[in-house]
Amino acid sequence: MQKSRDGELVRGLGLLGSIALVAGNIVGSGIFVIPASLADAAGPLSLLAWPIVALGYFFLNAVYADLAEAYPYQGGLQVYAERAFGPLAGLIASSMYWISCCIGNAAFVTAFVGYAQVFFPVFSRPLPAFLLAQALLWTLTIVNMGGVRAGSFVQTTTTLLKLLPLAVLALALIPHASTANLQPFAPKGWGALFPAIALVAWPFLGSETATVPAEEMRDARRTIRLAAFGGFGVAAAAYFAVALAVALALPSATIAGSASPLALAAEHALGPWGKAFVTVGALISIAGVLNGWILIAGRLPQAAAKRGYMPEALARLSPRTGAPTRALALSGIAAGALASTYFVQSLLDAYNFIALASTAAALVAIAMAAAALVVLVRREPDRFRPAQRRRAPFLAAGGLLVVVILLRGSGWQVWAFTAAAAALPLTYYLVTFDRRPRRA
Repeated sequence: MQKSRDGELVRGLGLLGSIALVAGNIVGSGIFVIPASLADAAGPLSLLAWPIVALGYFFLNAVYADLAEAYPYQGGLQVYAERAFGPLAGLIASSMYWISCCIGNAAFVTAFVGYAQVFFPVFSRPLPAFLLAQALLWTLTIVNMGGVRAGSFVQTTTTLLKLLPLAVLALALIPHASTANLQPFAPKGWGALFPAIALVAWPFLGSETATVPAEEMRDARRTIRLAAFGGFGVAAAAYFAVALAVALALPSATIAGSASPLALAAEHALGPWGKAFVTVGALISIAGVLNGWILIAGRLPQAAAKRGYMPEALARLSPRTGAPTRALALSGIAAGALASTYFVQSLLDAYNFIALASTAAALVAIAMAAAALVVLVRREPDRFRPAQRRRAPFLAAGGLLVVVILLRGSGWQVWAFTAAAAALPLTYYLVTFDRRPRRA
């Protein structure tokens, strides 16, 4: 196990581990659950949402990469927002992204329970579902308390394992493909494309996570850029292949409303063993993405506390492993509490809402980072290469437009939740206004 020197952060993330972190944080529960939601919301029209969202996230990746090269500091988006707009902006960016992580982790355990039901129907009952979710969440939280290398090993292993069943499923569905399954193409009208885009935004979220553990990476400036684009490319290829194969092989009505749509598709193409194979892959994938986001969720409060945004106790690291154990515990408690949604909604309804809410909260911080790029290029031009300075206005404008489009179809309930979530850090700032963040 990697040792920490006097509780300092450990540079235990290399290029492979960082690519696995990004790819694993993107490819998770979304591709295993969202096809059912998309089939219900928009039908085959939802296929257009995948390339639209991918193009948008490509612009955002360029924003993250340029900012991380200039400011390779722990915390990512919150660092850029604070540096450009001041302490309050840094606090809001930090808090919104952390809230997104905690909500997202609740979505992952929700999806895990949904696929576990394929093997063990008892988990269709609220109490067993809740207990399984807590067991998974806290097991992986404890793993990450062992340090960044422990978390990275789990992430790399699960990322490699999760891609195999997706590839097998896409190939197995090819003989069953028929363009007749794409008719009618827009059963709920072309306006349904916006809700579909909002849903697809959730499974693509994750490229920005490369910026968060910057001070735990080796050669952070180079690693973050390669990890952001490399991990994104792997995820996008897997998504396109599976989404197209499922849409061509099965009518939308067949998978709409299912808590485990890819298991259903695998059973259709390969029989019972295929269903079992994809279900095991889904469980590994979801456990992997939960592990990666637990790693990120623990770093955000630690970096924020170090800069004065959160209570100082959260900045403390384990003297043995260098892991932010207190911040990890806080994030686990928050995500675990959100698992109470099992008692009030169906699994798919709970998943859909918290997926949209998590995406919306993250997009607030992402928008602040995009705007920060223009400000920082003008204020501190020496930190950026000439090509970066020239493209900054276009990347920032494109990034902000992407955020608006992705939020467009979320609905008023998600917008209200996002506004309420933003009020929390604002209230905390007003109460602790005499505290000032420390710049990196």
